[in-house]
Amino acid sequence: MNPLYPPLALPELDVARLRRGLAVQTRIFYADSVPGNKAKVIRFWDTPKRVFVRCNYGKNQGGQSLLKTMPANVLALNE
Repeated sequence: MNPLYPPLALPELDVARLRRGLAVQTRIFYADSVPGNKAKVIRFWDTPKRVFVRCNYGKNQGGQSLLKTMPANVLALNE
């Protein structure tokens, strides 16, 4: 846990609800994504250890998409 970015008090993302275009947010600091960052699910896949989610966090000033892959347990629904 990073002391500068406390985790959000939200439940983990239920992988049964995963679908393309789902609005999610980062729940804990992971892969330089601070808690509260909002994203859309691009794709997801299951591995023997966990479910991974590819997220689009928007675009940078150059117009490139900000894509990150992270485990589903560091995400929460954006409601």
